[in-house]
Amino acid sequence: MNLENARWMISSSPDGAILINRSQTIVAANQKAADLFATRIESLEGAPLGTLIPEDSVPGHHEYVANFFDHPKPRSMGTGARFTGRLSDGSVLPVDIMLNQIKIGSTLYAMAVIRDDSERATIESVKKQLEAANMRLMKAQEAGGLAWWEMNLNTNQMVWSDTMPRIVGINDDASPSLNALSQSCLPEDRSLFDAIHQNPSSSAGRTTTFRVRDSHGAIRWMEETIHAEAEDVVLGVIRDVSDQKALEEKLRSESVTDDLTRLFNRKKFNQDLKRYYAEFVRSKRNASVIMYDFDHFKNVNDLYGHAMGDQVLSRAAQLVTQQLRPSDHAYRLGGEEFAILLSGSSTEDARILADRVRRTIETARFALGDAKVSVTVSFGIAKFRSSDQHYEDALNRADNALYQSKANVRNTISILE
Repeated sequence: MNLENARWMISSSPDGAILINRSQTIVAANQKAADLFATRIESLEGAPLGTLIPEDSVPGHHEYVANFFDHPKPRSMGTGARFTGRLSDGSVLPVDIMLNQIKIGSTLYAMAVIRDDSERATIESVKKQLEAANMRLMKAQEAGGLAWWEMNLNTNQMVWSDTMPRIVGINDDASPSLNALSQSCLPEDRSLFDAIHQNPSSSAGRTTTFRVRDSHGAIRWMEETIHAEAEDVVLGVIRDVSDQKALEEKLRSESVTDDLTRLFNRKKFNQDLKRYYAEFVRSKRNASVIMYDFDHFKNVNDLYGHAMGDQVLSRAAQLVTQQLRPSDHAYRLGGEEFAILLSGSSTEDARILADRVRRTIETARFALGDAKVSVTVSFGIAKFRSSDQHYEDALNRADNALYQSKANVRNTISILE
């Protein structure tokens, strides 16, 4: 194999791939790797491998790669060890890496195939947090935070635990009955509760959730499992899972939300853009894609510091959100690049909104301490076309329109129908 063959092999890889020599310099890289690290192939090739590694991990990673050259042991995807890459803007990204050593002439190289591992990292984080929440709930059960009821099917006589009134929010002197539990449910959950408990024995082994309102008026989530204790006896176990539900909702929200601006992130943008494109294909209901980027934003960071840059981005996000309809959404795609999706709007509607946002940001003064700064933004607008083959076609046109605005006078709006 020669170096050109290796370059061809890397360029044809469906994942990000780079070729590294023993001095840990990147010899070759493909476009997928450049996209993954938010840079260009030209910036990767010839650069030290350490530019892709978080600073605090560079020494350990350097030693790891050196050992790999001395004692090569191929590593497959998903074998347990996880790594973190550093993007061109300094942010970090969980990655999974497959390593192989190849020999070109008399020279040894390491080829790394790199895959975005953020989805798995998010899932593992959610799993760990939910496991921790479940452990806390188990401890609460052991301390008595659990309610149960038992019914004799022959006599319909019911008894329940002393904790039942407190758990489901009913009067302490209420007589144990399925009707009392049903009345504790929110009206919209009551029909499901009644249907399950109409014949409790046939619901044995079933777990369901319903909501109640506690004595303070707060809505609480209950989880109930029905067990067949004997031929004529059933047992219902109820636990308060409100904390778990709140955590699940918080994690769902955080997985699609940008930490700095509190706008939706790129993951959510891609999901929504796909959904709008599917709706366009199905019903011809179009959507506008607005891309916008801060002009000369590097100057803000260089002159005033990254804290001021963060202040500009977060405050500008608030200003943008104030201009949107409930059906519109704004997203941070990365760095100072943002997008807005407008469902069912005309190009002129999108232009009017973009100009309103442009003028709002242009006239704003962003302050941090004694320092104040003003900024401008450039816009690109596009819509779906009948000839589009992919949801990203409209995004690419909006990006090209944004490029036109940046290449011309900036602080302006360009449209590619």
